[in-house]
Amino acid sequence: MAKFEQFKYSEGLSKRSIDALSTFLRINAKSSEEVLLLRLLSGTVKVQNLVTKVTFEQRVNYLNFDYSHNTKTSAKLINETLKNSSISLKDLEDYYSSAIKYGNKVYFKNLLLELTNYFYQKKKGAHATAFLHLYRSVELISYCFPLYYTSRATSYEKTYNSLKDFFTKVEGELSFFKNFVNEHLFKHNIALLDIHLSIRINSGVPQLDSQYFQAIKKLCDKSKNIDLKSATPSSEIVISRRGLTSLIFDLRNRYFHLLSGDYNDNFSSVDLAEIDMFYECVNEHIVNWISVIYIEILSQKVS
Repeated sequence: MAKFEQFKYSEGLSKRSIDALSTFLRINAKSSEEVLLLRLLSGTVKVQNLVTKVTFEQRVNYLNFDYSHNTKTSAKLINETLKNSSISLKDLEDYYSSAIKYGNKVYFKNLLLELTNYFYQKKKGAHATAFLHLYRSVELISYCFPLYYTSRATSYEKTYNSLKDFFTKVEGELSFFKNFVNEHLFKHNIALLDIHLSIRINSGVPQLDSQYFQAIKKLCDKSKNIDLKSATPSSEIVISRRGLTSLIFDLRNRYFHLLSGDYNDNFSSVDLAEIDMFYECVNEHIVNWISVIYIEILSQKVS
């Protein structure tokens, strides 16, 4: 198949900030997909779609809980994000140097493209399509990230038991991933999973706000895996973060499948009008969750 580059990435930092940034984290023609992914999710990159010529800056840092807009980008911002995740620059450079030779370049290229397409569709206001790219990202990481995690086990027996636990106690790829996130990845800081997540609904159209609220609350009420903390009609739903992975799967299954019979809980276009506005309510929380999982995996992989 012919090689085709959909996006071009360039620095979102000033020259002064670039000079203050470790060389291996700078964006250039030789940057690896993993470096580009880290910089993209930190909100310090410019992106151009080479087909449409649309250019945009990704200026939101998703690598911390409760993502934030970067009013000013700098090397300090990147370094502090890594420090907050207990990632040393020396360890990260060693890891990236090794990954150039032994890493899974194709895998990270695919993940980078899915997430870049998310930001591109977000720029266009196509939030339902953007959600599909997020969901494809979740499918990409659902097996690979757990395997990266177990590869860091300190003994053969521990690695074997961890993998055996993953594969024997869950059914299906996505259940596998939910179990990994909730039972293994954050086991040393389980309180992170109980941090409240506020999903705000504010389309500007009262009838739509009512629809969107009822749809999300219905998913929360029906799922034993989602802990609903509070609900303000037509305005806000608060859940614990441990339920977000389940909510992602339900948001995909209940709208993008429209079978009858046993699947009559699915949402039709009567239930959810202006679907781009609906997914706009949840997408940023999802990309933030993917990013937090990624940086946690990275911190354990380089340590």
